[in-house]
Amino acid sequence: AITGHICDHQCQYNCTRLDYDSALNIRELKKVALEKGWDEYRSRWHKPAGSGSRHPVAVIGAGPAGLAAGYFLARAGHPVTVFEREASAGGVVKNIIPQFRIPGELIQHDIDFVVAHGVKIEYGCDPHLSVEKLQAKGFRYVLVGTGTDKNSGVKLGGDNQNVHKSLQFLREFNRGAELNLGKRVAVVGAGNTAMDCARAALRVPGVQSATIVYRRSQQEMPAWREEYDEALLDGVDFEWLCNPEQFNADGTLVVRVMKLGEPDEKGRRRPVETDEIRTLQVDSLITAIGEQQDGEALSAMGIPLDPQGWPVVNADGETSKPNVFLIGDVQRGPSSIVSAIGNARRATDAILARENIASSYGNKVWNNVDPAKVYQRKGTIAVTLVDKNQREAFVEQEASRCLECNYVCSKCVDVCPNRANISVAVPGFQNRFQTLHLDAYCNECGNCAQFCPWQGKPYKDKITVFSLEQDFVNSTNPGFFVAGASVKVRQDDQTWQLEINDRGQFNEVPAQLDAMCRIISHIHQHQSYLLGGVEV
Repeated sequence: AITGHICDHQCQYNCTRLDYDSALNIRELKKVALEKGWDEYRSRWHKPAGSGSRHPVAVIGAGPAGLAAGYFLARAGHPVTVFEREASAGGVVKNIIPQFRIPGELIQHDIDFVVAHGVKIEYGCDPHLSVEKLQAKGFRYVLVGTGTDKNSGVKLGGDNQNVHKSLQFLREFNRGAELNLGKRVAVVGAGNTAMDCARAALRVPGVQSATIVYRRSQQEMPAWREEYDEALLDGVDFEWLCNPEQFNADGTLVVRVMKLGEPDEKGRRRPVETDEIRTLQVDSLITAIGEQQDGEALSAMGIPLDPQGWPVVNADGETSKPNVFLIGDVQRGPSSIVSAIGNARRATDAILARENIASSYGNKVWNNVDPAKVYQRKGTIAVTLVDKNQREAFVEQEASRCLECNYVCSKCVDVCPNRANISVAVPGFQNRFQTLHLDAYCNECGNCAQFCPWQGKPYKDKITVFSLEQDFVNSTNPGFFVAGASVKVRQDDQTWQLEINDRGQFNEVPAQLDAMCRIISHIHQHQSYLLGGVEV
């Protein structure tokens, strides 16, 4: 329910259907899946064998990351207890994101969904619950998902006390507290939280205008475009290239006019002060220039921090304390809901691997896919699209428009002007259609990388067929060069010399080269013309 309403749907911005007409409405399909599939899922799901006998897991924080981690682990059979300091679960979605963006009953639906899988949630817990105490209680793994609940500070002169921090303001707004903001509200910052603050302020009784004040231009704002568009629709005003310096008791907000300088480390142009000063008349000011994790609370929990105050973790989110993981925003700073869920997924996958439990998520078996029909869809454009409110017709339409790029993508094959990428059907692989790169035809134009929906570089990443030994030596690509019965293979920056017979069978295959050698054998047997030399 949550991701069906407030997911930032980056998948839609990268949907391969964009090259034909428009992206699939994936986020809306999530809503339909909930509407149509929840009852059947609930009736069919059962706890896996051995549930309750596996090592117990503690999760600190019942926000999106904590709830997701609890769900993934409980579904795999681990007893999970989530410790939450608030009186209810949901974290930022429940307490911070305005309810006009997502109804409370849908948030509760997802909480109930997690609890239905056996996750236990304890409310009103000590906010400084230590990892050591939880481990002493018998929890083998501890995951910390406490979010970023501290506002970054704003240096502001003047004696006006009507200054509100964004997170506290949004909490009070969601609780229905009586707020007195006056008629004119200014919000400092231009991220997603700032957009929420401005839109929420316009819904407070008595407020007539809400203005975003940002020191950079619209192009540099960190807010997602959809958030910005919704703010515009609500009537939010914007003052670009303005940096607040002083807020006086008479309601005068003094701002420094800025100009853009050189790009910073994130690629956004730096704001540079000018000599120009402007004033705005404002009754209340809300500061929303970023959030950060509570470093003191993490230290009290026993989580090691680096000199800058950020937790030290590996790629899976595990800290230097064995079996202790950080998940969600607390690990990497404010991000999207779906990023927090994905971050939790990486940590739980690491735990399941450590427990020798296979993760079944995403292991779809392609039994009912007709490759011919999938390819046929690439040439079909929907002339008229069905409205999403016509649920049945809408779902059928979107299903028919899906190109199933996780089964066969081949966009790099389509866009290569030199035909240096080819798709080969190799039996025995989950993804039957394997993309091979032909080194001799490639001039490294980068077109395939530009269009790749997986953010890859096919001319560098894909298994490469080399026609000249010297080209193999000079390259760093994974791939192979065949010369008679000799095969040179490179994978993960290591090179092997193997022997192959005239039937395409290897004498001996290292375990790590099994997949690569199966592809080579198939090419040797069925597309041997790809192994020929080229004129130099």
